[in-house]
Amino acid sequence: MSDSLITTLIAGGTGLISSLITVYWLKPKIDRKFHIFQLEENYKHEQAKKIKEIIGQFKSKLLNSAELLNSRLKNYSKNCDENWLDVNGNYYTDNYYIDTTVYRFLNFFAYIKLIEDNLEYLDTTNSESDDMEMIRYFRIFADVVSDVDLFKGSDYDANNQSDHIFRNRFGQYYECLIQDKKIISFNLFEARKNELIECIQPIYVFFDGMNKIEPRYRLERIKCFHCILISFLNHFGYDFQETKLTKVQKFRKKLGPLKFEKGLKTIIKKYKLKESKHKTELIINNYK
Repeated sequence: MSDSLITTLIAGGTGLISSLITVYWLKPKIDRKFHIFQLEENYKHEQAKKIKEIIGQFKSKLLNSAELLNSRLKNYSKNCDENWLDVNGNYYTDNYYIDTTVYRFLNFFAYIKLIEDNLEYLDTTNSESDDMEMIRYFRIFADVVSDVDLFKGSDYDANNQSDHIFRNRFGQYYECLIQDKKIISFNLFEARKNELIECIQPIYVFFDGMNKIEPRYRLERIKCFHCILISFLNHFGYDFQETKLTKVQKFRKKLGPLKFEKGLKTIIKKYKLKESKHKTELIINNYK
């Protein structure tokens, strides 16, 4: 047998063995890994799809709620010297301005609650970028209302719920507006106000008499909240819901500059806004 024939046979045998190894050992492993990869990708896609559907289900109503609250905060800025929020603890009678302010404030957070409840059993880390950005805003809103670190460096007493709202208790307040997985209308809120006051009185107390000359920080908290609300609407809302930077500058002239810009930026940084980070900072910089 010639050397060339032997070489050919050896090469052929080696190739055959390699093919057998691929077919009987490597291929099943490759197929199994590809199958696992495919399952993971399908899972991520399904999770992202469900998250988008849930947010889409509530998005229009959430934006309308945000618009109404934004409108009220703009109105308050324009008319802050009128002291329309000053009712001196008289919460059981009809006081339209503070009643609607409290309702709009709680209504907005109640819609966030409905969305988060429906997302509870989904893996939101698989959200598409815009949906994840909205979820980040939800966390920022809660912190801007409740986090005492907003006032870091001041003499604020964190143990006293005067110019912030305790995080765990806050949920009890806006959940009072949710009935049968829907948010009650303002008309029903008015009709049931005397009953609801027992639950939501701390929110009335928070807004009652708020003004720009008092030696307190609650207005500063609302100003910070308003900055984030404007950013949220400018990013997710319709074009007619946008607030221009020139308007933000007018709020600053009426209510004064932000005193806790650093604390607000720290909260925002914690949640890593991406698409709207620059615009949010522009809003804050035009208010400081």
